[in-house]
Amino acid sequence: MRRELKYLVYSHLALVAVLLYLTFDLLTLAIDDTFQDALLEVDLRPPPEAEAKPQLIPKIIHQTYKTEDIPEQWREGQQRCVDLHPDYEYHLWTDETAREFIREEYPWFLDTFDGYRYPIQRADAIRYFLLSHFGGVYIDLDDGCERKLDPLLTVPAFVRKTSPTGISNDVMGSVPHHPFFLKVLDSLEKYDRNWLVPYITIMFSTGPLFVSVIWKQYKRWGVPDNGVVRILQPADYKKHTYSFFSISRGSSWHLDDAHFIKSLANHILACVVLGFIVAFIVLYAEYCFYCWLGAGGGARRIGKAVRRVLSWVGITSDLSSGSETLEMNSEYRRLRKDSNLPVNIVIPDLEDNVSEHYTDLSDK
Repeated sequence: MRRELKYLVYSHLALVAVLLYLTFDLLTLAIDDTFQDALLEVDLRPPPEAEAKPQLIPKIIHQTYKTEDIPEQWREGQQRCVDLHPDYEYHLWTDETAREFIREEYPWFLDTFDGYRYPIQRADAIRYFLLSHFGGVYIDLDDGCERKLDPLLTVPAFVRKTSPTGISNDVMGSVPHHPFFLKVLDSLEKYDRNWLVPYITIMFSTGPLFVSVIWKQYKRWGVPDNGVVRILQPADYKKHTYSFFSISRGSSWHLDDAHFIKSLANHILACVVLGFIVAFIVLYAEYCFYCWLGAGGGARRIGKAVRRVLSWVGITSDLSSGSETLEMNSEYRRLRKDSNLPVNIVIPDLEDNVSEHYTDLSDK
């Protein structure tokens, strides 16, 4: 195999390894295993003769908004949640009370909480802290209640399935200090990154994509029975007579970039064609790069660059010593090449003990 091709193959293998490491959790979302922990009909609508299960999740409802002045389109759904659950505690957390709660109970997170670029990130983060601290059920304001939530309280924790894969964070419930939500809290700072595109930044730092990735990590090595997270299926979530919630019309946190990304679903064929064009450009660039490697000593230049980088970080010895060795080797080769030529050797005449007189032993 030519040296240029080896460089190309090894660099691609290294790139693939890095990409797999960085995207492994995202790739695992391609396998939809939400049905393994699904909340079944017998859990949510038990027959009358079935023995009642004990309540695990506290009877607390948490909702959040920037102020106490809730928009008109969400008030009906909010009021239904309150009216259906007179025996529940109800808490509406505003931006002010949420920050005060973080400052008092979780001061180590306050800088990250204040540093979020978008308000929805703080709204996402506070719900995880509330469920971990108090327990109960969190419900987005645009999710109106349609029936009593009591059947959902018989499991240690629950979230809902989202489409096409993963879980969402708009409806969740938990006992206090559930290990899954403790892991979510521990991961928030690590995932606080700016991905330049607002939609991706929000989704992958605090939103549903973030929760889905942490959920996959949480399940990877198995969980104890009391740490399981049950999954509310779409039919039980909304749009059916037996569903727990209904969706109210309202404003969304989605910005223009999110609307653009979602609109791509209406142009599948164009996306496929664009994908082939991008793939062709990448492959053609690979071909041109290989030709450059083989034609103009590109492999040697890349090798030198790699050695400079390794020397700079201290992995290899200084390049100057390598250069000196190379120069000495070149001089040695030249001396061997000239070994058949007459050699002029001049030594002092030691018998006279005078440095000005020399005996010439050169070949004449």
